[in-house]
Amino acid sequence: NFSVSAIDYAMKFNKGVPEAIEVDLGRSLSLGNQNGKVYVLDDEVTKVTGGMLQPNPLTLRVNVGDCIKIKLTNRMAKERAGLHADMLAFDPKDSMGINVGNNPGDQTVAPGKSKDYTFYAHPEYGENAALIQDWGNVVDNPRNGLYGAIIIGPVGSIYRDPATGADISLKNSWQADVIVNRTIPGNESKKNYRDFALMFQDEDNLMGTSFMPYAQKIGGLTGVNYRAAQPMDHALENGCSVGTIFQCVSEKGGVATPLIEAHAGDAVLMHVFGAFNEQVALFALDGHQWASDNFRGAHLHSSFEFGGSSYLRVDLRGGAGGPHHLPGDYVYSNHRVAYTDAGQWGILRVLPKGDKRIQALNSINTEVRPVSVSSND
Repeated sequence: NFSVSAIDYAMKFNKGVPEAIEVDLGRSLSLGNQNGKVYVLDDEVTKVTGGMLQPNPLTLRVNVGDCIKIKLTNRMAKERAGLHADMLAFDPKDSMGINVGNNPGDQTVAPGKSKDYTFYAHPEYGENAALIQDWGNVVDNPRNGLYGAIIIGPVGSIYRDPATGADISLKNSWQADVIVNRTIPGNESKKNYRDFALMFQDEDNLMGTSFMPYAQKIGGLTGVNYRAAQPMDHALENGCSVGTIFQCVSEKGGVATPLIEAHAGDAVLMHVFGAFNEQVALFALDGHQWASDNFRGAHLHSSFEFGGSSYLRVDLRGGAGGPHHLPGDYVYSNHRVAYTDAGQWGILRVLPKGDKRIQALNSINTEVRPVSVSSND
């Protein structure tokens, strides 16, 4: 059970740069959104609206076989809100979150009202991820931030804060340690792993099109998890050089995008979403590879294409630091260079084993979620 609110929230993707930076062809790169809107848990509303918490996109975690009930309250001033989730089972007449055809009633929510949605993490879908999008105003609201995800983990798992070790199974967090209950049939060989959700958005409609002169810079709202690294042109104008730009921006605190941390050798699973996208993107992670599919012998990739409303499951081969478990900082990015320049990049920090900045993944005396397994299951 989750109680979620849709709220108005003015966003600033990087506090160290202007909200709008002039680029080319009379356009601007936007790193802020005064019309922003976000999903948050009810107990986060006061912190977010009071400026005590900068939100990431809503990320809920459930397990295969869970029934998921979400009460959505619309606390926005004007717009209707809804909640549509892919890759989960639901009754289309009740919990699709979209008003379609002859389905009865209104599945969106007026300001000041609430509605319950029910989903099921069906075993046929397995361990997966569901993109959440609003359809109360599908043209504007997802662009303004009304999107999120539901991550589906192994049966019986609990979810832990990587830094504190606190149980966050019913919390909203883009990152979590997944602690697997190996006493459940089917889980015997599964390992604990680090789990991260990255949601990319863009709205540039000129890049790559056949209009002269060609656009060379990105315009419009562009970021990852409502954040962006310092754009490279801005960094070059403020003392960085091309050859050391990733290092320079990092040292000056210009990387506002999510910092992914894991110990060398830790199993790492990244969920990459096209939350709201005008263009095709290319997720890349330096120094690492992942399989394109689950079957044995599937091709390995260090970059892979994705687009709007799509999902990539990035299960790192050999874990953090690759097969040789090499500590260090690695860049993840939208590998289309203009988007990297615009700030769609961040850092995977592979820490030495035993580093105390985060909890050990396989700590002793880890509790598990109780699950009832009958002979018929």
